[in-house]
Amino acid sequence: MSTHVNPEGDAIGSLLALTLGLESLGMTVYPVLAEPLPPLYAFLPGAERLTTTLPSTLPDLGIAVDCDGSGRLGSLEPAFLGLPELVDIDHHASGRRFGTAHWVDPRAAAAGELVESLLRGLGVRFTPDMAQNLYAAIYTDTGRFSYSNTGPRALNAAARMVRAGAQPVLIFRNLYESRPPAAVRLQGEALRTLQLTDDGLVAWAVLTREAFAAAGAERTDTEGIIEAVRTVRGIEVGILFAEQADGTIRASLRSRGRVDVARLALAFGGGGHPRAAGCTLPGPLPEATARLVGAAHRALQGEPGDGMAAH
Repeated sequence: MSTHVNPEGDAIGSLLALTLGLESLGMTVYPVLAEPLPPLYAFLPGAERLTTTLPSTLPDLGIAVDCDGSGRLGSLEPAFLGLPELVDIDHHASGRRFGTAHWVDPRAAAAGELVESLLRGLGVRFTPDMAQNLYAAIYTDTGRFSYSNTGPRALNAAARMVRAGAQPVLIFRNLYESRPPAAVRLQGEALRTLQLTDDGLVAWAVLTREAFAAAGAERTDTEGIIEAVRTVRGIEVGILFAEQADGTIRASLRSRGRVDVARLALAFGGGGHPRAAGCTLPGPLPEATARLVGAAHRALQGEPGDGMAAH
């Protein structure tokens, strides 16, 4: 069982909760990631179980959670697609389904919402550890219950998890009040580069490899910086560009609603949600920045094929 590359709270929380829930039913589960767990999520119950090594004998059934297309499994994709049975549990709206069985519901605010429903349907008795993971999953993918996807389903599921033992204050403090100094310095490096288009509708910041070195930061320390870019008054799209060790550029996108950034990211080989998405572009950084900022700005002008949201 696995989730997407560059996993965030919904991906990790859903994967861990599903692992613990299925194990409570007597199943043997192997939760694997394509890359090491981001340290930010190491506090989640069961996180120590996550490995980047596949079992020597592959099982007959695989489950992919929160993956917007099989490519999002990263280096694990060939092994998972080769399994006799593969279940795709997802809430993205791109329609990039894969595997032999699918449960894709774009109405769900988070994959954690679907996992919570699945485990309830299987008769699982939620433990505090399961609840902690599922609350974290829903909490993060709704932007701390502030995004437009926050609705009765998500709030009811979160409330059930609190009743089952989730600790909202602990989750908030670990995710949003426990950043290492290097991550805070890195945010400062990013915000020093903040730029806006002439009309003030697109804002972006960049992180070069030199900025990571100056802050003493790792790639995982970028968590949350895009949200700071998104707070700029009057913008419609915020973008964070982060130069990777191999010279590629990872871009995180946020929208206030006029642009479907999932469609925009898809045009560059990425994906995500209408208001939160990401993609990886070839370098160098100036050219990558110009391409994506230009596409975002064209989308705001209503030019076809550039990620305009459907109304």
